[in-house]
Amino acid sequence: MKLKFFKNSIASFLIAFFVFSAALGYTYLEKSVTIVDNGREMKVKTFSTTVGELLKEKNIILSRDDKVLPEPSQKLKEKDKIIIYRAFPVKIIDGGKEITVNTLADSVENIIKKAGLNLQEKDKVVPRKDEVINNSTEIKITRVDEKVIEEVRKIPFKTITRVDYNLHFGKQNIIQQGEDGEEKIITTIVYENGKVVDKSTRKVITKPAKPQIIVRGGLMVASRGGVEFAYTAKYRMLATAYTYTGNLTRMGTKPRVGVVAVDPEVIPLGSKLYVEGYGFARAEDTGGAIKGERIDIFVESEAIAQRFGRRWVTVYLLKE
Repeated sequence: MKLKFFKNSIASFLIAFFVFSAALGYTYLEKSVTIVDNGREMKVKTFSTTVGELLKEKNIILSRDDKVLPEPSQKLKEKDKIIIYRAFPVKIIDGGKEITVNTLADSVENIIKKAGLNLQEKDKVVPRKDEVINNSTEIKITRVDEKVIEEVRKIPFKTITRVDYNLHFGKQNIIQQGEDGEEKIITTIVYENGKVVDKSTRKVITKPAKPQIIVRGGLMVASRGGVEFAYTAKYRMLATAYTYTGNLTRMGTKPRVGVVAVDPEVIPLGSKLYVEGYGFARAEDTGGAIKGERIDIFVESEAIAQRFGRRWVTVYLLKE
């Protein structure tokens, strides 16, 4: 009787021990974790041992471009937090072509690289290359190409002519030989997606032209009354005569025979002249009516001035 009671007691103890152990193991193996799927959070209990097993248990499917942290092979622990980042589509318009790529949040530049596209230095991208894309959007690439055309052209030399009043009229000397120059015509054409959007041209002188300088004689010789004189210019002028008025000349000298009034715009004051029918003279005076091709010669009296009247004469500008 006592032996039977003892056996029953042992059996009851063993059953109680196994039940307690099973309950303890169940409690130990079950874990509480949090899953954040693309921002949506849920708390779950699981017996899964890895992140991957948990996702399979909860029928959470990952696409190729999705990302989960920790990694699917990571062992699960109590109170773990599983974060799933879902990829989203981004449309890339590259010139006239469209490409769609699934991606996680990343910079525009990296998303373009992920699509297998290369950007050139001058290409335009909207949004900016360094901007981070967090959701489905559109990226536009404008392909910019620049073509530079260079052409070399000749710059013809110019001829500069100078008058040398120490050289007789009709003679000339070349004191500097002319040389053609060169310039580079640079045309820049800008294309966007194959279409011309800008065209500019600039010139760069690579070799300046050297002018040809010619000196021509301006010294002329005339003879009047057996007297030779050298002159640098000859005018055909309408001449009149005037006499004493009590005033000094424009140059502040006393009027006298051999003084003439001229237009300083034609003959500079102080110039030495030879006036046909009058002789050698000096331009020292001006007059209100003496403009352009006019000359007024000084004579000794009003009677002589009246007799002189108005006549056309040749006036020689003498060499100093």
